[in-house]
Amino acid sequence: MGSPDDPDAAPQAQALDGEVDLQVAVRLRGAFTRSRHPMLIADDHRRWVAGNAAACELLSIAQEAVAWHTMDDFTPREHRSRLKEQWAEFLASGAAEGRYQLYIPDRDPFPVEFGAIANVLPGRHLALFIPPDEEGIWAREGDWRPLKAATAGRLALTKREREIMTLAACGGQSGDIAERLVVSPETVKSHIQNAMGKLGAHTRAHAVAIALVTGQIAWSEDSVVQG
Repeated sequence: MGSPDDPDAAPQAQALDGEVDLQVAVRLRGAFTRSRHPMLIADDHRRWVAGNAAACELLSIAQEAVAWHTMDDFTPREHRSRLKEQWAEFLASGAAEGRYQLYIPDRDPFPVEFGAIANVLPGRHLALFIPPDEEGIWAREGDWRPLKAATAGRLALTKREREIMTLAACGGQSGDIAERLVVSPETVKSHIQNAMGKLGAHTRAHAVAIALVTGQIAWSEDSVVQG
């Protein structure tokens, strides 16, 4: 807030925040359109307010019905009390990643890799899910956990890392990306691991979410991986 001696400080800060919010909103809109990974935006009370086509397909709901649901609706009943604690910790820390047991009515709960960033817009929180792939996406077993969101100290990705993270954000698995770029899957995995380290992420889902919000995804007309 501005001091009484500096009445213009607050309006300038608000203008800057508004510009940043607009940039993030544009990035999210592009991601929602292009990514095949399920992406959802929740409010402070775990109510979904928006979801992309992949999320609606995963959850078996229509796009216009997203706002009628909460995160709790897709959490096994026995895990919901813990979810409240985790959500509070997530909002306080600013980020979360790990494994999430997703519950869909008439289906058994199944694990997805989960990455989330709080307040990508004021009171709006991004959640991104990646199903396990055939290459063993899990580095370890365990629940999702809150993380202290890094606000400084992240290293910029190289051009090649941005290219590979863009293809990963579009929905490509390591094998798909390797075929597209005519490199080995091991090379792709190495670039993704390097990108995760620079972004301060321990899962691919969280790395993709961070790269989206921080503008390190280089969308182009030919970036979509054909599945």
